[in-house]
Amino acid sequence: MTTVTYGSCIRYTDAMLYSSHALRRSVGMIRNTAHGWGALARQAHWLMAALILGQVVLGKYAEALDRTPQKISLLMWHKSLGITLLLLALLRLGWALANPRPTLPPDTPPWRRHAVRLSHGMLYGLMLAIPISGWLYNSARNIPLSLFRLIPWPPLMEPDEALAPRLGDWHEGLVMALLVLVTLHAGAALWHHFHQRDSVLLRMLFDRTRT
Repeated sequence: MTTVTYGSCIRYTDAMLYSSHALRRSVGMIRNTAHGWGALARQAHWLMAALILGQVVLGKYAEALDRTPQKISLLMWHKSLGITLLLLALLRLGWALANPRPTLPPDTPPWRRHAVRLSHGMLYGLMLAIPISGWLYNSARNIPLSLFRLIPWPPLMEPDEALAPRLGDWHEGLVMALLVLVTLHAGAALWHHFHQRDSVLLRMLFDRTRT
């Protein structure tokens, strides 16, 4: 028969408290705080930035090729990654709405705070609009879509060869708008780091949620 002693109860309680504290710290590192971006937000930011830039290069390269099996294969990857980015953008938007945003430096003027909110809203809007416009273009051209040749993906609209070129132009125009906005976004982050010497850029690179 096992004897439960006072000392064993204390050790068990201490272990439970330590585990609870560690869990709270882990959750805290994942979620955003007023001081910094959580691990999930930071990783999603850089992952999507890399995928978006890769998508632009892949799309431009594939479009420049003659109609060959290589071009068809590359466009399949481009479309599949586009739908993947759409789903990631929706998840990221949901996470952003469920988490606090880190506060801007106290000396940030009101007009700059409004500009930050506007630019972030435009970035999310473009991250959703670009893959949707590509999906519409593919649907209008009546091209079957299968994600990574594994998952059949439904069209968004009935075939419309007359509208397809216009949808393609919209898709390319939105991509260019995103590239301009991303360039401004990156420039603003570098300006904060080298001119203002604040933590705006660093907290997207490192864990500062407990600062």
